[in-house]
Amino acid sequence: MAEDRLSGNRIIEEAIAALHEQGGVQALDAVAEAFRKRISDNAELVIPVMQPETAVKSMRPGKGAGTNGLSDLRLLQMQSDDGKRWNVAFTSLEEASKGEKTTTVTIPMENVLRGAKDFKQEAGIAINPFGKAFLFSKELIEKTLAGERTAPLENKILFDIGDITKMDIECIVNAANSSLLGGGGVDGAIHRAAGKELLEECRELHGCKTGQAKITKGYNLKAKHIIHTVGPVYHGKESDAQLLAACYQNSLELARQNNIHSIAFPAISTGIYGYPKEEAATIALAVAAGWIATHKDYGMVIVFSCFDRETYDIYQKVLKENA
Repeated sequence: MAEDRLSGNRIIEEAIAALHEQGGVQALDAVAEAFRKRISDNAELVIPVMQPETAVKSMRPGKGAGTNGLSDLRLLQMQSDDGKRWNVAFTSLEEASKGEKTTTVTIPMENVLRGAKDFKQEAGIAINPFGKAFLFSKELIEKTLAGERTAPLENKILFDIGDITKMDIECIVNAANSSLLGGGGVDGAIHRAAGKELLEECRELHGCKTGQAKITKGYNLKAKHIIHTVGPVYHGKESDAQLLAACYQNSLELARQNNIHSIAFPAISTGIYGYPKEEAATIALAVAAGWIATHKDYGMVIVFSCFDRETYDIYQKVLKENA
């Protein structure tokens, strides 16, 4: 049981490694979420301890401090390059062994993090300082324990060329048909990538009207959520534009209601539904810009996922013409 309280900490190590590689708020949020998950599992952290006379020894990653006994032990500390002091903790005995030999104890993770609020001189906790280190500040620890986002996202509109089903993002939008039971194009691709559980959940939604949106889990996708919206079949009527705009507007509102801060859209209705791509791109960009202007403090990254270079170039052309 004690081993399980440490072995599961691999998800924290993986999240920290991803933060080193990718950076950004989303990766930082993933680290916080990994800590919250392990706290719910009653996980522990490995804490190195030392005697009072060496308790404030400055350390850099790759250097450690030893101890000669267990009497009157103090927490080991390190000092970062900016002069701040940090208490030290490890996710595993293997991580602890990367430094010089020291005495360690295991303590419930939640106790370690909640104890950070009582720090006076220390800035927080240095997690795995001899490997891929993570400086867990007191402010960030408080937000993690409270279940808050680590930092507000900026409002952005971005573009991507490729497969929307492979995007590492909170939510992708499915250009669905009214049954929500899968179909061709991006709809079929999302259902295949997400797995049969998506179809089972979609059956419970009992379809969706044109212009409306409904949400499900992402299942086997990297995205945690899928918002399904039904675009209009193009007939050249004014109502076509209104319904297409509603698809984007209602999807964004549904994302906000579910505390989603990053979302990827395909070019809705431009496949077999026949909507002219340039007209569709104009509507999509106008709705996105208008939504961001109305929700300036929310923080939403809106990505337009382009299946091919032609679609990407159309978006760029519309952007330039409306700049």
